[in-house]
Amino acid sequence: MLPYTAETLFALFDEYNRAIRPLPALALFLAAGVLMLVIRARQDRTKVVLGILAAGWLWTGIVYQFIFFSGINFAAPVYGAAFILQGLLLVWTGIFRGRLVLQFDRGVVSWAGIRIAIIVTIILPVIDWLSGVGWTDVRLALLAPGATAGFTLGILMMSKGPIPIQLVALPVIWTFVAGVHAWMLDIPHDYLLPVIGLIALAACLKSRNRTAT
Repeated sequence: MLPYTAETLFALFDEYNRAIRPLPALALFLAAGVLMLVIRARQDRTKVVLGILAAGWLWTGIVYQFIFFSGINFAAPVYGAAFILQGLLLVWTGIFRGRLVLQFDRGVVSWAGIRIAIIVTIILPVIDWLSGVGWTDVRLALLAPGATAGFTLGILMMSKGPIPIQLVALPVIWTFVAGVHAWMLDIPHDYLLPVIGLIALAACLKSRNRTAT
């Protein structure tokens, strides 16, 4: 059993989102900007996109997990360390080593990535709200763990080449963690997150197999 309820979790997000205002509005703007850069940019903007994703992972690990979530879950520091690691991996692999190019190519995987990013950025927060919580309680990409993991996977699926497995591993694992939490807290719409993780993992393996052959 988890040491908190769904009501406690959403109350924490209310406190968190209020404390960091106006960052929730900025996060929505940045998520939309990331999508536009990947879809419509005429030049490679991968480093900018990965920089924004890395910032979201680092912020979520340090601020949400260590400062806020640790107040209701003893495992939060472990989660926070994993999120910081993912942020550093995005910086190292994608920015310094340049092993990734993100650009929409109108293929099936890219279209799936766009849909996943939109679901996580817009639809899941709306479902949060429709389920009875206030707008300040919703969980947003780049600020909340599950939304950040799902959004990152959707964006990585728009890679022009093989998707580095080290960039996918932790987000996929987190979607499974989120699925377990969803079951234990009875938050049915969060079951979408492990489905997203499986789709992204399949896309990653497919991209690597295609390159190998």
